[in-house]
Amino acid sequence: MFTVLKTSFLFFILALTASAASEENISQQVDATPGGKLIVDVDFGTIDVTTGADDKVALEAQRKIDFGNEAREKEYFSATPVTITKDGNVITVRARGSKQQKWWNFGHSETHGQYTIHVPKKFETDLRTDGGDVGVGEITGSTTVKTSGGKLALKHLEGILSANTSGGSIKVEDCRGPIKIETSGGDITVAEGTGTLDARTSGGRIEVRNFSGDTEVKTSGGNLSLQRITGKVIGKTSGGSINASIPADVVGDVKLQTSAGNIDVSLSVTATVDIDASASVGEIFSRLPLETSDVDSEHLRGKLNGGGKSVKLETSAGNITIKPSSSEIASR
Repeated sequence: MFTVLKTSFLFFILALTASAASEENISQQVDATPGGKLIVDVDFGTIDVTTGADDKVALEAQRKIDFGNEAREKEYFSATPVTITKDGNVITVRARGSKQQKWWNFGHSETHGQYTIHVPKKFETDLRTDGGDVGVGEITGSTTVKTSGGKLALKHLEGILSANTSGGSIKVEDCRGPIKIETSGGDITVAEGTGTLDARTSGGRIEVRNFSGDTEVKTSGGNLSLQRITGKVIGKTSGGSINASIPADVVGDVKLQTSAGNIDVSLSVTATVDIDASASVGEIFSRLPLETSDVDSEHLRGKLNGGGKSVKLETSAGNITIKPSSSEIASR
């Protein structure tokens, strides 16, 4: 009996490896002018959009599928073609099958897609994939991104930015404008840039550095690192530590809160702020010359250089440390 089962299993493996995946490659260009819009809506695949010629939208697409059944694979390509259409100055790339067709229920299925698209420098983008990474760079115009599972890489963009992934990290580099980003499971990194920032993750760390503008970040489970943010700052984590370095010129109120973790804040000795720190289970340490008005084991309230913008720090379980900026410590 054992020999029969083993032989059948080996035959099944050989049958799978003998089945070759079906593949298609598409290259197409459409006339366009600056100020238009690109819409991408696909079942699966990675999307990369960047600048190209000012009078064209150029598409390079590759799809590879393996259902273990060549006839089914050809049927899928025929029923779900990659199309590129133009309506005015709106260019749409679509590859999405009918909801009634259950292409993935064949037991064995593998898919791979890659859409590389070049657009004019000034162009709006609205990108959606049900499974894959998305990268957008060097474009001026509003950008909307949504993937049901993949990483997002967004750099050198100017305009409204809204990006969401159901599972993956998000990296934003030197983007200018209102920025709203969210992931259901992954880290978020924002470096450089101006405007406003709203960043949220249900499970991961958030790092923001050298950003100019009001900033609000929230994570349900991870550390926060907030370095040299010029503007109002709100940072909240349900489970992690917070490390923040605030510029000498504090132009916005600061509120940092964690349910379980330490808070370390660096301030310039020349800053003008009102500090309100509380630790339900932990200690509070200050290495700045504060004019304190309320000090006990759980609270510290005081003014630095006569007071000014509010710096509110709260931890339910952890220590709070308030110290001079590292550059000032080094110069001593």
